[in-house]
Amino acid sequence: MISIIIPTLNEETTIQPTLENIELHAQKVQHEIIVVDGGSLDETVNNAKNFAIVVKSDKGKSIQLNKGAKKAKGDILFFVQAGARIPGGALEAIEVKIYSEGYDGGGFSNVFSEHNKKIKTIGRILNFRIITNDHHKNLVFFGDNGIFCKREVFEKLGGFKLIPIMEDYDFSKRMRDQFRTVRILDPKLIMSPRRFIKNGFIKTRLQWIIIRRLYQLGVSPYFLIKLYKDVR
Repeated sequence: MISIIIPTLNEETTIQPTLENIELHAQKVQHEIIVVDGGSLDETVNNAKNFAIVVKSDKGKSIQLNKGAKKAKGDILFFVQAGARIPGGALEAIEVKIYSEGYDGGGFSNVFSEHNKKIKTIGRILNFRIITNDHHKNLVFFGDNGIFCKREVFEKLGGFKLIPIMEDYDFSKRMRDQFRTVRILDPKLIMSPRRFIKNGFIKTRLQWIIIRRLYQLGVSPYFLIKLYKDVR
């Protein structure tokens, strides 16, 4: 069984469409959906409870993800952002990679529901990455890649580090270094471009590049979180 774990905080406008989308495309795969809410002050919990198991948690994505994993019953854990859309065939693709091809975990490539070409082009330019034929070799993932892994892998890695940002990057990097991981190129997760629309396309992409580089240089995530504001 695949346990789909979704952390939320004030996601009343996005969580129900996300959950309805999962149920639409996940009928052929045994699964459960766990929404881990970090103290929403809106209707997030009420909008989620008819579609998922709702777990209340302290605020903090790493805290919420770990709590969801502890609650989960599946042998595969799939961590999904509240604004994501899971396309048809995604859960089946995870099962093939884990059960048939022997991978321990991984993540998806993604597209944005709007402005995808613009966002991806800006990303390639700012990263000085013109040729993308080796995209499948990039096995370090962020939350918008939909990280998945065997439960036993999650437990061996000790879950997500309790840091306020870059917990997804850190987890996937440790998973890549210690286990057999894969990037699913098709189907792709469908992500909301809301942060780009609200904060600016170049500014948002450049912000993430700077945060990642600084983290790699050893800058504290407790400082880096000040550079990254929630967008709802």
